[in-house]
Amino acid sequence: MLPRGLVEKNNELYINKYSFKELQKEYGTPLYIYDKKELMTNIDIFNQYFKGKNFESQVVYASKAFLVPKMCEIISEHNWMIDAVSLGDLYIIDNSMDIKKAVFHGNNKSMEELRFAVEKEVGIIVVDNYEELITIGMLAKEYKKVVKTMFRVNPGIEAHTHSYIQTSLLSSKFGESIYDEEVLSKIMNFYVNNKQVELLGFHSHIGSQITEKDAFLKNAEVMVDFTLKMEKMYNYPIKELNLGGGFGITYTNEEVDLKEILQAFVNKLDELVASTNIKKVYIEPGRSIVGRSGMTLYTGSMIKNTFGGKKYLFVDGGMTDNIRPALYQAVYEVLNPVNLNGEKTLVDVVGKCCESGDIVSKDIKIAFSKGDPILVLSTGAYGYSMSSNYNSALKAKVILVDDNIEVISRKEELQDLMRLYK
Repeated sequence: MLPRGLVEKNNELYINKYSFKELQKEYGTPLYIYDKKELMTNIDIFNQYFKGKNFESQVVYASKAFLVPKMCEIISEHNWMIDAVSLGDLYIIDNSMDIKKAVFHGNNKSMEELRFAVEKEVGIIVVDNYEELITIGMLAKEYKKVVKTMFRVNPGIEAHTHSYIQTSLLSSKFGESIYDEEVLSKIMNFYVNNKQVELLGFHSHIGSQITEKDAFLKNAEVMVDFTLKMEKMYNYPIKELNLGGGFGITYTNEEVDLKEILQAFVNKLDELVASTNIKKVYIEPGRSIVGRSGMTLYTGSMIKNTFGGKKYLFVDGGMTDNIRPALYQAVYEVLNPVNLNGEKTLVDVVGKCCESGDIVSKDIKIAFSKGDPILVLSTGAYGYSMSSNYNSALKAKVILVDDNIEVISRKEELQDLMRLYK
């Protein structure tokens, strides 16, 4: 399934009215391309299907998937909130939209980051641990502010996804366990006795690239029950709940029905919160907003036939613009957008970094002539945001394609590599 803005015509793909050969020539490669039609459709799905009868819905875009000022502008236009996990995130958001719409995460926030968040009146700070809560209380007093928080807990739910992106196991570095009664007692007593730090509700996040509804429904059940337990034990009204994100996308052959997942999720939440004080529920989609919207365009240089029989298609990028195949063994659909149906060769598509693990995708059947553009689909999440200057590679340009093309992040230039040394 192609992103919604892509169409096939005469053995070639176009994004809106633009050919990929045209984009290759005009903007160079590697090139990150975002299809605005797909992006806006994904936003509309959450706006339409994450709506309950018994609770107010609040979508919080998970900026770690893809963060540039233009994305902040789009999020702001839809009255969504946006999350942040570092001072850098907060800085970009503060310069691009209302910082009061930010939700600040992190398991080890620095004093500099917390001072920035409290002083700037970030919308919500998601507290990771008791020690951090004490620090926030100190800063609230120092700055004479009332700080709105949520507290992150681990419900112990296993999502069937890569172990590196499971985040709610009881051994996770994030949050505090819902079964640690001693720590929970200290946390709740702090909130009961501190009027400058407000507990809006609890936060949980069970993992990423989750393609089935069951884990989401189970998390909702556990978190609502836990909220009610804490509310009753400490006589502290809790009106909000954040159930995180993790909604998966199609990379190759995964079957993901986002509408069906959201409808089941909302129906379950309506049932769970009907007779509670919970009036507002947050979710934090990131990948499911931008993942399928984005793609990466390369130029292929040659197919190398090795003595061992392996064939490699070399492209002019690699793990510097998409680390996920090396990090998670992620798999992507790769095609030649200017020759979809020609005679195909079985190859591994690989990059130019000085690493054997610099693999874009393995066992790809593709038609190829020297200099052809090579398109990798579904790279919109964690491609640009995890890109690096390894081997002194230059960060690629990012364009947003609709009826017109907008450059939303310029390509790094050689002189940018020296900016930290002067």
